[in-house]
Amino acid sequence: MTTYIKKIKIIGTVMAIPFALSSIAQAIAAESNGAQKEQTEIEVITVTSEKRVSTLQETPIAISAFNANELARQDIEEPNDIQFAIPNAMFTDRGTYNIRGVGNNAIGASAESGTGVHVNGIYLTAPSASNEFYDLQTIEVLRGPQGTLYGRNTTAGVVNMITQRPTEDFEASINVEVGNYNSLRTVGMVNIPISDNIKQRFAFNTVKRDGFTENIATGNDIDGRDQFSVRSTTAFQLSDALDATLFAQYYKEDSNRSNRRGVRCISDPILGCASDKTGFEFVDSDYLDGNLKAALGASAAIVRSDFFNTNPDGSIKINPNDPHKVNLDNDPIAIADDLLVSFELNYVIDSGIFTSVTAYHDRDNAGQRDYDNANGSNAFLIPVNYVFNDDVVLQGTRNYEAVQVLEATSKQYSQEFRFVSDLDANFNYTAGVYWLNYESDSRVATFVPYLSLLASALRLPNEFHEFDTRTPELDTSSWAIFGETYFDLTEKLKLTTGIRYSNEEKSQSTQTVSPLSFLQPGFDPTAFEYLENDWQETTGKIGLSYDADISFTDDTLFFGTLARGYKAGGLNPGGASKKAFDAEYINSIEFGTKNTMLDRRLQANVTVFYYDYSDIQLGALEQGGTGAAITDNTDAKVSGAEFEFVAMPIADLMFNLNVALLDSEITGTFSTPDGSLGRTAIAPDVKGNSLPYAPESSIQFGVQYTHGIFNDLEITYLAQTYWQDDFYARVYNTSTDNIDSWNQTDFTVSISDTYKLWEVEAFVKNVSNNDSVTGLSVENSLTGRFRLPAILDPIQYGVRFQYRFE
Repeated sequence: MTTYIKKIKIIGTVMAIPFALSSIAQAIAAESNGAQKEQTEIEVITVTSEKRVSTLQETPIAISAFNANELARQDIEEPNDIQFAIPNAMFTDRGTYNIRGVGNNAIGASAESGTGVHVNGIYLTAPSASNEFYDLQTIEVLRGPQGTLYGRNTTAGVVNMITQRPTEDFEASINVEVGNYNSLRTVGMVNIPISDNIKQRFAFNTVKRDGFTENIATGNDIDGRDQFSVRSTTAFQLSDALDATLFAQYYKEDSNRSNRRGVRCISDPILGCASDKTGFEFVDSDYLDGNLKAALGASAAIVRSDFFNTNPDGSIKINPNDPHKVNLDNDPIAIADDLLVSFELNYVIDSGIFTSVTAYHDRDNAGQRDYDNANGSNAFLIPVNYVFNDDVVLQGTRNYEAVQVLEATSKQYSQEFRFVSDLDANFNYTAGVYWLNYESDSRVATFVPYLSLLASALRLPNEFHEFDTRTPELDTSSWAIFGETYFDLTEKLKLTTGIRYSNEEKSQSTQTVSPLSFLQPGFDPTAFEYLENDWQETTGKIGLSYDADISFTDDTLFFGTLARGYKAGGLNPGGASKKAFDAEYINSIEFGTKNTMLDRRLQANVTVFYYDYSDIQLGALEQGGTGAAITDNTDAKVSGAEFEFVAMPIADLMFNLNVALLDSEITGTFSTPDGSLGRTAIAPDVKGNSLPYAPESSIQFGVQYTHGIFNDLEITYLAQTYWQDDFYARVYNTSTDNIDSWNQTDFTVSISDTYKLWEVEAFVKNVSNNDSVTGLSVENSLTGRFRLPAILDPIQYGVRFQYRFE
C-alpha cells in the first residue's frame, strides 16, 4: 500500500508541473517587466555527454552539469558535495556514488560500482574518493544506465570530471582558503602558450587541516587531512586536422582520515551488542556468540570481565555520545598514492572526428583503524605478549588493542578508439571499441589479541597470528564494442538507438587464514584458492526526442528512452561459501522534459523513471566463524521522479530548486542471514524492503544575489540548503538499520572587482552544526557486531582569497 500511495504522489506531482510552470512564468514576467535581457539570462552550459558538443537543455538525457562558474557558485569542492546539487544522488560512506538507489553495495576486490567515475572520459576502476575537484571545465552526471556512449558499461550512471584544457593566452590564478580546525586549502593554475602549436597548463591543490574528532584516549585529533594533487596538461596542434593532449595527474595523501567513527551499541552478553537497539555503550567483551575466549580455554581467566565498559575500579568507561569524540586505543591512518596518465589523439576528416584515448592508472593505498573502536586499557589481569600488527609485538601489556590493516595496489591500462560522425544528412552516429585490463593486489588483515594468544598456544609463527584475507592476484580483462545512431525523422523528431557488446573475464587468487584455520585437519597455509569466471552480454537502448513549440516556453524538449543496463558479476573473497556472484541488470524506462522560458530566465526540467532491477549485487556478512564478507544477488523495482528548476526573475537574482522522489522495493530473496543476529540466524524474508541508500525524497534549494557597491566592486550573497529523507543502510531494513533524515545549510558572501581579477569570500558550511549520520555498518562477530556510523562534517567556516593574473 505504501508503494502504491507513493506512485500516486509521483504521478500527481508530475501532472501538476505544467500548471506550476505557467504560474511561475506569469509571476516572473510580472516582476521583471522591462529588465535587460543580457543581465537576466541563465548561463548556457555545454556538455559532451553524447561525445559531441551540445547544450545541457538540448541533450535528451537525464543529466546534471556544472561548468567552472557553477562549481564555484555552488561551492562544490569534493565528491561529497555532489549530493547537495543533484537529485537522487548520494555519496556513500564507502566512497562511492549511488544514483537512484543504484551504486556499489557489493563487497570484495572484484566488485565494481554501478556508477562509472571518469576523468576526461577515462573510466577508473579504483577512483580516489578523497582527491578534491579543482581547475575543472565541467562535471557531468548522467543518471540511468550508460553503456552505449562510454567505454565501460554502468547500471547507475556516470560521473565525468572534465579538466580545464590549455588556452591560447597566458593566465594564472591562486586561491587560498583558511578556516577553523587550522584549515589551509590552496588551488592554483598557470596556463602557458609555449608556441602557436604547443600549449601547457599546470594546476595544483593542497589540503591540510586538523581533525574534526578528538580521541580522548590518545589526546589526538583524528579525521584530519594532509594531501596534495598536481596536474599537467599539454596540448599539441600537430596539423590543421590533427591534435593531441598529454595529461598527467598525481595525488598523494598521508592523513588520519576516518570515514566511520564511534560505536553505537547496547551491550549484550550473547551477541556483544543487541541486534534491535543501539546506544552509547561498548561491546560486552564477555559475549558468548563468536567470542574467541572460548578457544583460549583456561587461559581466558587472565582477561578482566567486561573490560570495554568498565575500569579496574568498577567505574564506567566512557563511550562519548558526542559524535566528534571517540575513545580509541589507536588513531587511524590513511595513505594514498595515485597516478593517472593519458594520451588523447583527435583526427578531423570531412565526415567526422576519430579519437584515440590511451590511459594508465596506478594506485596504492593503505590504512589502519582501531578494529573494536574502543579503549581496551587494563583488560588483562597480568601482562601478556601478542602480535599487534605485522611489524609490532606488544610485550608485557595489559591493554587489549585490536587493529585492522588494509593494503591495496592496482594498475589499470585502457584503450579506446572512437569515431563521431559529422554528416550534413539527417543521420549521424558514434562508434567505438574499448579495452581494459585491471590488476590488483589487496589484503585485509585483522589483528585481535585473542587470535594472537590462540596462535601462541598453537605455537604458530607471527605471520599466522591474525585473521588475514589476501587477494594477491585479481585480474579483470574487458573489451567492448559500442555505439549510437541519431536519425532526424523530421525537423523536430529525433530517434536515437544504441547497442553494446561486452566481454569480461575475471580471475583471482585468494586465501583466508587465521589461527582457527589450523584447528581444521589437513589445513594448508600455503594454498590459495583460484577462481575465475567470465560474462558476455549485449545491451542497448532506443529513444525518441521531440522539440515542441509551446506558447509559454522558448524551447521545450520531450524525450523518452528504453535502455538495458548491465554490470558484470564478480568473485567473492576466500572463505566465502558462495564463490561468485552474478551480473546485475536494469531494464529502464525514462521520460523527461526540458524547458527554457522567458528569454532564458527560467529553466524547468522533469524526469520520471522506472527500473526493473534484477540480480542486484548486495554485500553482507556470513554467519559462523568470524563472519566472512560475501556478495549475493536479489531483485527489485525502482521508480521515481526528478525536478530541476533554475530561475532568474530579475537581474542578478538566481534561484535553484531540486526535488527528488524515489521508491524502491525488493522483490527477490536474499540468502545471506543478518549478521547482527548471531550464528543461529536464518536468511530473512526481505521482500517488500527498500534498497540500501535509497531515501524516498530529497530537496535542495539555493538563492544567490549580486549587486554593485562603491566603484567597480560587486558583492554576492549565496544561501543553499539540502534536506534528505531517512533511509536504510542494509537490505534487512531493521530498526537499527534506519538512518534519520538530515539537512545541511551553507552561506557565502563574496566581494570582487567587476572584472573578476580578485575575490574575497567568507563561507560557513553546515551552519546548524548538525551531526548528520550518512551511513551505518554492522561489524562482524570478531568484535561484537557494533554499529559503526559515518557522520557528515561539522560546521566549517573561513575566508577564501583569489587572485587571477592575465
